Amino acid sequence: MEPLDRHIRRHGFFLRRRDLLANGFNDHAIRASLKARRTFRVRQGWYSVPDAPADAVRAVRVGGRLTSVSALASYGLRVPRRDTVHIAVARTGSRLRDPNNKDRRLSATDSARVHWGDARGSEGSAWRVSIDEALLAILRAESRFVVVACCSAVMRHRMMSVTRLDEVFRRGPKRVQPWRELVSALDDSHGETLARLGFLDAGMPFEQQARFPGVGRIDFRMSPHTYVEVDGGQHDPAWTGGGTSRYESDHDRDATVAIAGGTTNRYTYRQLYGDWPRVVAAIERTAADDRALSAYRRRHPYRPAVSAQRRRSQKKQPL
Repeated sequence: MEPLDRHIRRHGFFLRRRDLLANGFNDHAIRASLKARRTFRVRQGWYSVPDAPADAVRAVRVGGRLTSVSALASYGLRVPRRDTVHIAVARTGSRLRDPNNKDRRLSATDSARVHWGDARGSEGSAWRVSIDEALLAILRAESRFVVVACCSAVMRHRMMSVTRLDEVFRRGPKRVQPWRELVSALDDSHGETLARLGFLDAGMPFEQQARFPGVGRIDFRMSPHTYVEVDGGQHDPAWTGGGTSRYESDHDRDATVAIAGGTTNRYTYRQLYGDWPRVVAAIERTAADDRALSAYRRRHPYRPAVSAQRRRSQKKQPL
């Protein structure tokens, strides 16, 4: 028989005692695995392994499953961060525990938000609901930005068809129905969603994911030669997350755009979330100057300056 911890891991990180007994393990094997710290008791009757996702452990310990933005994050989607973990619990749920301590009852001050009405027989796993149910929870409780950002992330990564998304919105509250038209698979991050919605609200024209020769895609084109890039943490020179920092390559891209007569405006998440009026003012000024300069250049085409020595050498050339 395979080791108990491997068995739990193979079945999705969480199993109940009755499932372990049904699969051939006895109480002695369970106690031995606990003593060796290859497994641990999440809550009464539930067991897991040390490498289980931290938020998943919190959800099962409370007595439910991850839902809303917490569930989407567990599927690998980059969604707006939340300090609380969102947990779906059955309407008949009881004996809810503290997400960080199985020996304490859940209290109103704990860093967990409970969504009542989870159907244990629905799609998903023992520790998270399906993407459809997670989105539905978001539609019922979150703001326009969070709803659009999460739906756009799902569509961007092709984790749902257009028809399925339409069905999720159909099941959602009436107030969210107009937001369906705002979902875009072009959003590469929730920062881009925030910027795009901000541009729409401000009446600023833009082209998303504009193609630029020698560079590739740029997040937004705001005027003939004005571009906007939204920089997440991976654009920082001190980036220590997954993959390499894009700081140097970003500067190479900006140089290519500048040589062709364009201007790239870069904004961090801090600016987008905390200083949006100044971001808009900077973009509007840059775009206005670009349009004025473009009009001037149409009347006076740009010609590179020719040095005096080069002019003399050109005059000396025989006809």
